[in-house]
Amino acid sequence: MGTGKKVVAPRRGRASVEQESPSGSPTPMDIDEPEKVAPEDPVVRQPLEVGTKAPCMWRNAYHDCQIVERRKKPGTDTYEYYVHYSTFNRRLDEWVTFDKFEPKALVKAEKKRILREAASERAANASRAKNEKKKKDSKKRRTSAASGSVDGEKASTEKSIEEKEHEEATKVKNIQTVVIGCWAIDAWYYSPFPPEYSGYSTLYLCEFCLKFMRTQDALQRHCERCILRHPPGIEIYRKDNISMFEVDGATNRIYCQNLCYIAKLFLDHKTLYYDVDPFWFYIMCEVDDRGAHIVGYFSKEKFSEEDYNVACTSHSRRTSGVAMESF
Repeated sequence: MGTGKKVVAPRRGRASVEQESPSGSPTPMDIDEPEKVAPEDPVVRQPLEVGTKAPCMWRNAYHDCQIVERRKKPGTDTYEYYVHYSTFNRRLDEWVTFDKFEPKALVKAEKKRILREAASERAANASRAKNEKKKKDSKKRRTSAASGSVDGEKASTEKSIEEKEHEEATKVKNIQTVVIGCWAIDAWYYSPFPPEYSGYSTLYLCEFCLKFMRTQDALQRHCERCILRHPPGIEIYRKDNISMFEVDGATNRIYCQNLCYIAKLFLDHKTLYYDVDPFWFYIMCEVDDRGAHIVGYFSKEKFSEEDYNVACTSHSRRTSGVAMESF
């Protein structure tokens, strides 16, 4: 008899072929299955979605953060992202570019996004099927009382929508830096500057009248015409080179409103922007041969029902704050 081959039943997913050797004893020959290829990591889709969580580089180290908003850089198709660091105060929120994020974390976030979209699609399909079944089973009638209840719920919903819109509008800093005098100061929070100024990351302020401009050239032209060299009020205190001016919000409304705009950049919960008439503003200044330069202020109501003494304070240095508290 010639040499033959016989195929035996596969064992554990692998087929074995036994071949008889010339001596008559079978010799097993394994037929390997194709190797399983590990799935490739998904390509991170750009732009990143709002809500994505991934570590981001901040001061030479990665910190966990969440994308709050995104936008295109002016004149380009490149996106930048406004992030909130989970372990830091909101005042450190900032705009960053894509390369600041940790690449491996973005891949993990993309995998989660794909799984989340698949789960959301399954849930939506199930919900649609359930709703169609309910419509076929019965039709609901609305009574007048139910209609009134619906109207009340609608009003409540509209109110919550307005609140959400307000939170949405104030969660991103509209001004990144203010330049006043020889100082460039990073802003901490959102401030409701007029809409025509919100598209500029840097504003330039006259340190005497507090008028704000969009460009340095505009500031230069204004300074050549501005005749004010101290706050528009009465000097009520002086010691060495420190002076305190009392400004009436009703008499100098524009100056005090501008002061509130600036203060809101550094106070998260300040609510006084426009109605400055019922307040006195006390402006602390450092005086030199050029004029009185503002370093801080506080305000108080002219007539307080709760007998409050101070309504708001803001200052640029610790020494200024101590001086104003003692005042």
